Amino acid sequence: MEGSYQLSFFVAIAALLIICLILYCKLAYLTKRYKLFMQGSSGLSLEASLESLHAEIKAMNKEIAASQEQIQQLAKVLDTATRGVGVVRFNAFQETGSDLSFAVAFLDADKNGVVISSIYGREESRTYAKPLEGGQSAYHLGSEEQEAINIASMALQPVFADTGRKEKR
Repeated sequence: MEGSYQLSFFVAIAALLIICLILYCKLAYLTKRYKLFMQGSSGLSLEASLESLHAEIKAMNKEIAASQEQIQQLAKVLDTATRGVGVVRFNAFQETGSDLSFAVAFLDADKNGVVISSIYGREESRTYAKPLEGGQSAYHLGSEEQEAINIASMALQPVFADTGRKEKR
């Protein structure tokens, strides 16, 4: 009986030794793969690659912030630029026979600007300029001038369309 115990004990030890050998091989294989994964394709470690990417992202965020500030400054400048133009041609006098008279309105984003009218007649031609603030003038506006202002007002567009993207602050 004692011999059968020794044989069983020897078989158990051999089985445990085989299991340990298999586990050691798997561990060595996984260790090798882990080192390759952490090393990366260019020889840099994963940690160094992540640090490099983080530094690049920080630099890009600074550039984006600077660009956004420049865009805001440009938008302020564009608000004072002529952005809406309206033209109306008309026949001021029945005997002239053509639409040689006109009214032109030039507006900025706040509807400030000027409306210029030219009245053409056979004997003479007259040109008038009337300043505008908020789309209104201190001077009397004719119907054609008011129509030119309305056309220019409809032509005004926002400088930047809403992209739907929320800014993080």
